[in-house]
Amino acid sequence: MSEEYKEDCSHDCSSCGESCSSRTSSAPQDFLAPMNAHSNVKNVIAVVSGKGGVGKSFVTCALAAAMSRRGYRTAVLDADMTGPSVPRCFGLRDKAVADERGILPAVTKGGIRVMSVNLLLENEETPVVWRGPVIAGTVKQFWSDVVWGDVDYMFVDMPPGTGDVPLTVFQSLPVVGIIVVTSPQELVSMIVAKAVHMAEEMKIPVLGFVENYSYITCGHCGEKLSVFGESHIDEIAAQYMLPVLAKLPIDPAIAGAADAGRMEELSGGRFDSIADFLENVFAAAHGQETAEETLKIAVPTDESENISGHFGHCESFMLYEIGRGGLNARRAVKAPGNGHVSAIELMKENGVSVVICGGIGREALEGLTAERIRVVPGMSGDIDVAVAAFLDGTAAENGGATCSCSHDEDMGCGGGCSGCPGCH
Repeated sequence: MSEEYKEDCSHDCSSCGESCSSRTSSAPQDFLAPMNAHSNVKNVIAVVSGKGGVGKSFVTCALAAAMSRRGYRTAVLDADMTGPSVPRCFGLRDKAVADERGILPAVTKGGIRVMSVNLLLENEETPVVWRGPVIAGTVKQFWSDVVWGDVDYMFVDMPPGTGDVPLTVFQSLPVVGIIVVTSPQELVSMIVAKAVHMAEEMKIPVLGFVENYSYITCGHCGEKLSVFGESHIDEIAAQYMLPVLAKLPIDPAIAGAADAGRMEELSGGRFDSIADFLENVFAAAHGQETAEETLKIAVPTDESENISGHFGHCESFMLYEIGRGGLNARRAVKAPGNGHVSAIELMKENGVSVVICGGIGREALEGLTAERIRVVPGMSGDIDVAVAAFLDGTAAENGGATCSCSHDEDMGCGGGCSGCPGCH
């Protein structure tokens, strides 16, 4: 490292690309920042967007409010240092204080704990004109120096893009998943790709997509109008084999509630499905109660109890029910055998929220994601081993496991195409 870099060095290697003696080349580096000694945060979920102005902060606050209404201890870490809006959404005006344990977060009327740079500034309109290392350091301080207490779900409101702060959050906080907020414009496919690829590089799972400004409902006839053009989110979701968690309308009531600091007073109906999804995904890993109290997983199975390569034409499905103490039940259900439509109906009838599979056709994938059933594709071998790998976070998903052949809709997956790597 040159003298120029040495003088400016912040000693924060997570935000620096230089090669110097401070780095350890013999072993992978762990950049995780320590959690505050008086905190116990279970699930850290980052809410990201590839571009600004898509309503990311609204989604973050609404998700926190939805989980709080279900009785979870919820928090929001506002990592958007140069555009902090979370305190305003919740009507928080008092400044943060500290005691011998650390910085105390502000608390909303509904009990959501919040930390934002606007709670530290003398005036909320004061601009944050800081360089990257200072901003990155503040994000880590919000994790290490804030007394969060016991938190079931922490939502991190990220700045747009894939820059220094997202890198710091992904490396320094134990993020268990990412929700990508988008808008309907065609440009979104490129923007989403950047966010998804960054998550893949950081080895953090993308939980799904939320499309904001999806439509507006005519107050006279009730017709849904696509103000920003036709949505492309279903195509993008199928491309990455991820669910669309919600399509949110343009609603003046939402803007009014955010401006007035009444986010917790909004009806939670639009976010109930996302809350259900988060409960099902994370309950088994952390022993939490959920509305259904179990996580239900289905695996298409052959006669040797290995994962079948054909979702729509397998011998049977093995259904797993995972409760707080581990495996509650494991039972085989004979597959309908007449295509993916019947197989999806079987999943719905049995309350399945996760499908672990090998190859899967695009029509089947889109059908499952439309029902908000998470698909974990590209798996093979023993079904019990695959389920265990999913539950402990070591499942090696193969993003190229779909079948795009012309018979895809009829066969569900593959059925006889020698050129389809996902089916054979």
